[in-house]
Amino acid sequence: MDLLASLHFSLSITGPICMVLVLGIWLKRLGLLPDSFVESASRLVFQVTLPALLFLSMVRTDFSTMPSPWLILYGLLGTLAGFLVLELLARRFISEQKLRGIFVQGSFRGNMGIMGLAYVQNAYGPEGIGAAALLVGAVTVLYNILAVITLTRSLGGGRGIKPILKGIVKNPLIIAILSALPFGLLGIELPSLVINTGNYFANMTLPLALLCTGASLNLKALRGGAGLTGWATANRLFFIPVLLVMGAWALGFSTQALGILFLISSTPTAAASYVMTRAMGGDSVLAANIIATTTLGSLVSTSLGAALMNYLGLMG
Repeated sequence: MDLLASLHFSLSITGPICMVLVLGIWLKRLGLLPDSFVESASRLVFQVTLPALLFLSMVRTDFSTMPSPWLILYGLLGTLAGFLVLELLARRFISEQKLRGIFVQGSFRGNMGIMGLAYVQNAYGPEGIGAAALLVGAVTVLYNILAVITLTRSLGGGRGIKPILKGIVKNPLIIAILSALPFGLLGIELPSLVINTGNYFANMTLPLALLCTGASLNLKALRGGAGLTGWATANRLFFIPVLLVMGAWALGFSTQALGILFLISSTPTAAASYVMTRAMGGDSVLAANIIATTTLGSLVSTSLGAALMNYLGLMG
């Protein structure tokens, strides 16, 4: 009976996301989500609605219930350690240098801002997003830096540190989180007009983002590059979340912290990895393969992982 309850709990997290992703694929085929709309809507989500969601979540957050600051440090160090191991493995086992950075980025760079927050909201409600926001923001900064490093090493091109710093300073998600911190920490209440207006944008974030994610999936691209795609998918959906959660459990983090860490680390590869790979002249088909397989696979792996963690009492 406990196992069935755990399965039901996990499906309550991933089921709605799966349905909206499938709806996005279907609406794209019906012509209701053309590429031009998906591109514009994705930009709207990244620059307006997702920052609004994160800002309001942080403003409402009770910082006494936030995960330990040590969890944020652990998330950063775990991400960095995983990146270094992947770089060594890619150098050792992938003979073609131009494929190494794409494989490494596809393995470590999760879609935390959309899929991760959607998982967390379904598991813990709106307060869960506030609890996860700082961790997501910090790791997102590191993702961007490491992605540029690995692709530059693999594909060439001297971008330097300046564009990286510029991208971090101008990142709407980071700006939203930092802007909200004074209000949350000092308990400053915003006018109801601002809150209600922000809610209009915040409430449309996850449905619109997931629809665009479904519409962007290129299932035809799955025909080639099975070897590297398979290993990157295994890294993204199994090895990285399992090792991160086991390490956090061994260090004695709370069950809520373990749950949030699992849900944001078991996310599929971020769509931005395809954009960066294509812009730098890399193998965009391999990047698309990894995004598609991890997006579809994440629904299964996250469901099973959440059910197991709930059954074991590790997801409070």
